[in-house]
This record gives sequence, structure tokens and C-alpha cells, in this order.
Amino acid sequence: MGASGAADVTALRERLRLSDEMLGRSASAGRPVRAGKPVRPGRGPRKRGPNRFRQGMLLGICIGMTAALLVGVVGFLATRPRVVVPTAAETAPAERHGQGNGQQPQAAISIDSEHLGDLQVRIEAKVSSPTSYDPISKGQVVAYTDMVAMPMAHKSSPVVMAEMSGQPGVYQALANVPMAGEYNVIVEVKQPMASTANQRLNVGTVEQKK
Repeated sequence: MGASGAADVTALRERLRLSDEMLGRSASAGRPVRAGKPVRPGRGPRKRGPNRFRQGMLLGICIGMTAALLVGVVGFLATRPRVVVPTAAETAPAERHGQGNGQQPQAAISIDSEHLGDLQVRIEAKVSSPTSYDPISKGQVVAYTDMVAMPMAHKSSPVVMAEMSGQPGVYQALANVPMAGEYNVIVEVKQPMASTANQRLNVGTVEQKK
């Protein structure tokens, strides 16, 4: 080997020695050599992004409030009160003047009763048309009495009322009651226009009129 070859070997050894020394210094200093891009000086730690948990919580609150609002609106629309317009049958009265159960006209009855004494009662009734108030003649009219304190217990049998001579539409009858007290005098027109009316009468113990 010549002089030049020896010099090359010496130079190679020197380089290897320097490499070993540099590796030893790096290991002793605790600075491992990492492959990749070198860290640029002057750049601080990276900033963290927004908290994902906080974002999720805010999003959930917004969704819940929106759903609750929609439910409230739907409930209000579903339970909104509705205006019901009554029909003609509902607004019509159960029994109109001059109508019997909404089918036949009723006669107008005016009662004038009087206690004559000895528990005898005179019943007078004026029967007329419900619209024109013209007297109704030749009608079928009956009357009966019923004690107010004991209803149906002392109810009398119907007494036929006769039309008074010279007074069209005026009917009269006499009835006897079993005892003193307050009575319900009832007049019923059967023909030609069915109708019923009543009047209260106090029957005392007065003597019979002469």
C-alpha cells in the first residue's frame, strides 16, 4: 500500500471516530435524534380547537327547546275552542205559545175560581183561540182539583164544564173538595184544541153563600 492509500485509511478512521463521539454525546444528553422535519424555532404550542362537549351540549339544548316549542304550538292548535252554532231545533223553545208539543195549536185558557163555602168551589174558564183570541164555542172542557199539600191523594174526578148561555167560550162547573186547604184548580180543553191550565185556590171554612 502506498502513501496515498495509508492517508485515505487514516482519514476514514478519523471520520468514523468523530461519528461515534457525536452519537455518544447525543445519547448522554438525552436528545434522541428523530427523523422527519426539523422543528422551526419561534413557533409556540398549538392551540386547541373548541370543546366538542360544550358544542354538543349547546346543540342539544337548542334542539330540545325547538321541539318543546313545536309541541306547544301543535297542542294549542289541537285544543283551540271551537264555536258551535246551535241548530234551529236547539234554539226553538220546547213549547211555543199556541202549539201543543209542536204539533197542534193550543187554546188560551183564563181561569177564575171561587170558594162558595161548605167546601164547594165554582170554576169558570174562558177559552179562546191562541192567535186571534176569538172565543172557542162548543168545546170539550173538563175541570178537577188536587190538594197542593198532598198531591194525587185528594185529586177529584174530572167534572164536565158547560158553556154558559149568552157567553161564547165561557165554561163553568161546580166541584167539591174533601177538606180545607190550598188546591190546584186544573182546567183541560180536549176539543177542538188540546190545552191545560191551572190556578191556585185557598179553600177555607167560610159558610156557603146564599
